[in-house]
Amino acid sequence: MRSGLRRLRLIIQITWTPKNADSILSHQGLRLFAVDNGKLLKSMLKLLTYTNLHRNAEKIRHFSSTRIGGVSTGTFDSLNLGEYTEDASINIARNRELLAVKLGIHTSQIYNAHQKHGAAVKFVDEGLTELSLADRKAALHGYDAFICNLPSICITVTTADCVPILLFDPINEAVAAIHSGWRGTLNNVAKETIRAMHEKFGTKASDLVAAIGPCISQAVYEVGEELYSEFSAQGFSHLFQSQPNGKYLFDIREAVRLQLVEAGITDIEVSPYCTFTNDDLFFSARKSGLNSGRMLSGIFIL
Repeated sequence: MRSGLRRLRLIIQITWTPKNADSILSHQGLRLFAVDNGKLLKSMLKLLTYTNLHRNAEKIRHFSSTRIGGVSTGTFDSLNLGEYTEDASINIARNRELLAVKLGIHTSQIYNAHQKHGAAVKFVDEGLTELSLADRKAALHGYDAFICNLPSICITVTTADCVPILLFDPINEAVAAIHSGWRGTLNNVAKETIRAMHEKFGTKASDLVAAIGPCISQAVYEVGEELYSEFSAQGFSHLFQSQPNGKYLFDIREAVRLQLVEAGITDIEVSPYCTFTNDDLFFSARKSGLNSGRMLSGIFIL
């Protein structure tokens, strides 16, 4: 057993998911019990999957995590996967081990970055995979989107209200993971990612399969005049609802969907979940502030 897993013993029990179960939840229930020194820590790690991406299950594996099934406590309860949060590092490491077991890979195959809310896209190539973990983190620092065509390299983005996007090119067998906050959306990081996929892999937007993961909904995403003006200049004024207090409610999820459509993607699945209102399932930075955990959304070629 790899050294990173020595102190964490796992008991795995496969469970059956009935056909009429919520199709947004992962198609196969995998119940994970983490046992440390004989003490039961957590159970039932829950991931979300997307129907359109799942049609390609023989080629890819993908997910969006929830906050359920980890070992973290307090406001980070329980599956906090954010390496750049104030949670105890040992808990984050154990949570990532649980996720890796679920995905059938090692934690070293999970790639993520300290994101900067920008539109920079990183091509994850063989040279990057040969770096040490420390050098790899340095090389990924500051990127908000990743593209890859290597097998077993799980590219991920962290979110806790922002919009996660997963893309799959079934023709050229390439994938992308995108973090689109309001700044990334304003700078159309999704379009930049699709352009990068075209340059590196020959991807055509019309061939892409896209999923938009859980994020904050318009009902609770209140923004100011500055954001309204900036997005209105790009033709998104119809996605803002004015409020009596002079603020606006912004539908960032629909803005991202429209950007994908404008880029030429037709196969788009949109998660209905709001991270702010469903805080029993997800972390929300708007609700918890600096002490919020983070979810991961990821995808990789088998």
